[in-house]
Amino acid sequence: MKKLLFPIFLILAAFAVVGCDEDDDDMVVVDTRPQPPQGVYTVTGDNAIYIFWNGPYERDIKEFVIKRSNEATQNYSEIGRRTADDNPNLDLIYYSPGFVDYTAGNSNTYWYAISSVDFAGHESDLSAEPAFDTPRPEGVVELWDMAVDGSEAGFDFANQDRVAWDSPAADVYVDKAGGIYYINAANVSTYIQDLGYCEYFENVGWAPQDGWSARGWMEVIQNHIYVIKTSDKHYAKLWVLAENAASLDLAWAYQRGYDNPELAPRSDGTDEIVVGPNYLKRNVSTGSSK
Repeated sequence: MKKLLFPIFLILAAFAVVGCDEDDDDMVVVDTRPQPPQGVYTVTGDNAIYIFWNGPYERDIKEFVIKRSNEATQNYSEIGRRTADDNPNLDLIYYSPGFVDYTAGNSNTYWYAISSVDFAGHESDLSAEPAFDTPRPEGVVELWDMAVDGSEAGFDFANQDRVAWDSPAADVYVDKAGGIYYINAANVSTYIQDLGYCEYFENVGWAPQDGWSARGWMEVIQNHIYVIKTSDKHYAKLWVLAENAASLDLAWAYQRGYDNPELAPRSDGTDEIVVGPNYLKRNVSTGSSK
């Protein structure tokens, strides 16, 4: 009987240790909810916002819920879901992008947060990063040397249209001298500067606050990006795609939000321009897009 009673005693003792405590407040409660995504950030588009994140180091993730608000800290509503990739090795999985919000309207600022849902239906807290963005229009335009066709040498960002180089609606215009193209501010209240060579159009995401050309014109260089501050206090950028015999092919983007220098995601914690691999980093020190 001693051999039987001894293991039974141990089992009962184990139950006593697990199930009883003098202070119930010290009992450990296991949270079965998954971890939320991390590293959430957004990329500005034209009537669209691209959302990126890192998945949790877990395999029991069924999907992610994408939520949006017009405020930084409340009133988030679901706008879509994304099925999670299987993660048997518990690796860091990068969702690039994980979701595109095609319902975002240009010049409006939106905040985004994401939660994880496991196969049992448990939903995590929302992601912690204040990911927000303001979409803006973009496109490609061919501007002619004013000496060849002055009626199509200028560009009006607000109306996304070619205009005459001397039109009151023109923000910038193109001319050529000594075989070199120049981008010119169309009036004394419009400012321009060259931000240098960029491999991608989105390498410049935040218009600088100073450094504008005192001359009001810049020499055109292939693959350089030029930022413009218009006379009515809107920001735009031009990227030189090609130099033709009598014209330039330019990619453009224009921020319809008044005095909003966001042309793509802002830099991390500053209002400096974004060049190179850091252009996707966001400002996490504020809750607004200013």
